[in-house]
Amino acid sequence: MEHSECTKEQYPDKINLRHRALMRRLVAGMNLTQACEDLGYSLQRASVIVNSPLFLEEKEKMSKNVERGFVDAESTRLSADPTRAILDDAKEAAAKTMKGALNANSESVKINAAKDILDRTGYAKEDKVNANILMEPSQGLLDMLTRVMGGKNGSNGVPANTEGKDSTPK
Repeated sequence: MEHSECTKEQYPDKINLRHRALMRRLVAGMNLTQACEDLGYSLQRASVIVNSPLFLEEKEKMSKNVERGFVDAESTRLSADPTRAILDDAKEAAAKTMKGALNANSESVKINAAKDILDRTGYAKEDKVNANILMEPSQGLLDMLTRVMGGKNGSNGVPANTEGKDSTPK
């Protein structure tokens, strides 16, 4: 399906953590409406994101990684690796130890345990996202600026010679 130029301009230029969260839910079998409700996305914005070529490519990679993970987990489970067996036996105790560290006397131990637990359960700190947003002023805003500037307009209806002036209300 061919998308309009306007829609294509709204495609993300990189996949961020929220996009990956949406992707994980879709790969896990949620429908788009459920994933949007879960993450607080509008259905319209999510539709643009999930139909972008970059998202589709990354989602395909994620699906293959998940499938590969299942195959690897099954082969590991079936293998007779003694080290893996020891680690598998110890993982529950290790998780309980980490949980117990939340009650440690040291604040730094508590904080580090909490961060590790959150990170390992999918609640890692999200990266900040920089965005360039193009906003066009409404005619009402242009009219108000014209009144405030005393009618000194340029030819395009925007107050003239405002560059470098602080227009923030005092």
